[in-house]
Amino acid sequence: MEVSTILSMERGSIEREIVRFFREERSASPKDPLIQTVIGSLEEFTLRDAKRVRSILTVMGYRAVGGRDVEKARKAAVSLELIQSMLLVHDDIIDRSRSRRGGPSLHIHYSDLHFHQGLRGDPSSFGTNMAIIAGDLAESFGEKALLRSGFPQDRLLEALDCQTDMIRDTGYGQVLDLYSVELPDWSEEMVMKVHTYKTARYTLDGPLRIGAILHGAGKDQLDALSGYAIPVGVAFQLVDDILGFFGDPKRGGNMDLSDIREGKRTLLMIKALQSGNEMQRCRIEELLGHPDLSLEQAEELREIVRGTGSETFSRELAVKMTEEGIKALEGADLDGEVVEFLKGFARYLIGRA
Repeated sequence: MEVSTILSMERGSIEREIVRFFREERSASPKDPLIQTVIGSLEEFTLRDAKRVRSILTVMGYRAVGGRDVEKARKAAVSLELIQSMLLVHDDIIDRSRSRRGGPSLHIHYSDLHFHQGLRGDPSSFGTNMAIIAGDLAESFGEKALLRSGFPQDRLLEALDCQTDMIRDTGYGQVLDLYSVELPDWSEEMVMKVHTYKTARYTLDGPLRIGAILHGAGKDQLDALSGYAIPVGVAFQLVDDILGFFGDPKRGGNMDLSDIREGKRTLLMIKALQSGNEMQRCRIEELLGHPDLSLEQAEELREIVRGTGSETFSRELAVKMTEEGIKALEGADLDGEVVEFLKGFARYLIGRA
């Protein structure tokens, strides 16, 4: 069965568990309409169109070490979707993003709600404050989903410890990412550190480890999963940076101007500045971080970066790291069917660009 088919099938099962979780949470929570409204907005936000990669990988981590009660694993995997909601809500505030997954960002939603209901005070401040609180609630819901999943207490405690480490490391990555815009010099080493903390640990490694821990995985099994997840997770982010900068052909080829206008120093930019001639470097410095960058200027920047060979470098590095991750699974004491899925999944990620 193709990776995309497995992802699609498992996605539906995960989303049914998300609906079930929120139904139970609404029933257990105070009946105050303001509180129920916040829960409802979080449910709507969490259920927006998404691939459910983190929760699916939690199930795969569980299955990889011999777990067979997949329904229970899916209940636990809902925690990863709720943690992601928290991180996305807060990330949208940091980035001042107005939309997310086909709808308004949560701080925009609450700002609009404040305005249309004619409430007192400043709509923007209200929206930001409510979104911060909703994000905090999403994290607590994520902990609840994991603890309610029905696994033995010792495994739940170890999985929760892994989850808090994952959230912590994502925070470290966000700190470094913010500094990447503000500091005059930003190295390839720092970019890779951000990708490891902010993407690899949060998107692949944490979910796989949490699922495996819930079935009592041994150290060698966890090491093999991490040996796969970290390089593949970094490669995933490298590909995302390529798609964001040069445009995703599946979405009309439009590049993401927000990171360029913000002045984010991705590996693409660092390598372009290192490899370009003096004229190219000067022009990159002029355009990168320009708050009113036009589409024409963005296209010019795209051609300059491509001309330095930076795109080729990032693509080749992503392929190399993907193969490194796949190699880590060889000879590991893991379920063969899941190993084949993980190999195919890694190539699926790299094949997007």
